[in-house]
Amino acid sequence: MEGTDRLGDAALWRGVVDASPDAVLLVDEEGLIVSANSHCLEVFDTHPDELVGRPVEALVPAAVRQHHPRRRASFEGVHGGRPMGLLQLAAARADGSEFPAEISLAKVSTEDATYVCATVRDVSSRVLEQERFRSLLEAAPDAMVIVDESAEIVLVNRQVVNLFGYEPDELLGRPIETLVPERYREGHHALREGFLGRPGVRPMGSGRELYAARKDGSEFPVEISLSPLLTEEGILVSAAVRDITERLRLQREADRLRDELVATVSHELRTPLTSIIGYVELMMDLDEDAISAPARRMLEVIERNASRELRLVNDLLDLSSIDVTTVEEPQRVSLGSVARSCAEGAGVAALTKSVPVSVQVPPGLVVEGDPQRLAQVVDNLVVNALKFSSPGTEVVVAGGREGGDVWLEVRDRGTGVSEEELPRIFDRLFRSADAVRDQVPGAGLGLTIARAIVDAHRGRITATSTLGEGTTVRVVLPEAPSEIEETG
Repeated sequence: MEGTDRLGDAALWRGVVDASPDAVLLVDEEGLIVSANSHCLEVFDTHPDELVGRPVEALVPAAVRQHHPRRRASFEGVHGGRPMGLLQLAAARADGSEFPAEISLAKVSTEDATYVCATVRDVSSRVLEQERFRSLLEAAPDAMVIVDESAEIVLVNRQVVNLFGYEPDELLGRPIETLVPERYREGHHALREGFLGRPGVRPMGSGRELYAARKDGSEFPVEISLSPLLTEEGILVSAAVRDITERLRLQREADRLRDELVATVSHELRTPLTSIIGYVELMMDLDEDAISAPARRMLEVIERNASRELRLVNDLLDLSSIDVTTVEEPQRVSLGSVARSCAEGAGVAALTKSVPVSVQVPPGLVVEGDPQRLAQVVDNLVVNALKFSSPGTEVVVAGGREGGDVWLEVRDRGTGVSEEELPRIFDRLFRSADAVRDQVPGAGLGLTIARAIVDAHRGRITATSTLGEGTTVRVVLPEAPSEIEETG
């Protein structure tokens, strides 16, 4: 009966080890293999029966084989098992070829003897994937920084040396805020948590200037793209960081040269256009018998087109002369007064199109800035809204407070802008496909000028729109202190 039990135990043991996806070896105190499961054929390229009776050192790489008995003896003095998969271990096949392996060891004791059970897993494919990933990471033209869910840096490529001045080993295990300028670190945690809450491939800080910090503390402008990586250990975030210092310098230089060219050409154009319009007005004032009716109609065409070109030239001059960083000698300006004045000035156009302009701006909304420039913003927004409004609808100029800011927006119920074109409406010379098709007057500079003026006042301008329902353009500006009396 006892023998039957032993036979049953042996069969059970064989069934268990053969069910394992890894190679399983049982080694006695002398280091001889006494049992091997069927997966040893796949892992070691040797039939399990051929392994039985051989020293376990036969499966150890030749370079370290002579030291293995001593290591095996040291394990025998440790009770229980210990995982060894975290070590960079290697094993050898029958032909002597080596492969990376994860090995775990555990003691197995019987009444007669003590054995060591070794579970061996071939991780060649995993190591190959890791090496391939590492090669791709190193081949990237940008500095690559990979962080875990706790925002600790777990992997970087060599590009970080040139970009940040750190050696790769100096960054591993440190928080990502190490690379963020000190003035932004407090708010970076919330931004990071927001990305982890909605992970996805996207550029970071769209619409904002981003800066990174070098090892010496100096800052530089960057472009950052974020990508989530789903792994067995959780979500990792890969950040590609690019220094755009030179790009911004070239862009500023190109903008300066372009603005100089526009200003020069515009000045040269405005003088003859003004002269043409002046002479046309003089001729139009002549008596009826001094100029024929057909000639008068031709003069009207000349005056209309010359005036249109002069408006375009003036827009170009405005665009090139606006300082996008400061406002000289700012004054206190009531947005309500500006809105009412602009609505009154648009009265004729509103009456012609049968689109009334209503002002819903409460008193006390005061900002500091250039009153003429701010009026130009509202003028452009109202005129633009009237252009695209259908008769019988209404243009609304509304305002209010938002935290420490004040806002003013112009709403219309016109044709609207498509989702694809909406991000471009503030670009220079941009005109929607519908505006071009319907021959709506304009050069595509009004909203660009409005944005430049708002930027100069440390504000922001945005637009929302739905095709067939209308468009809303909102301007948000810092509110001026209320203790000083406002001026209109």
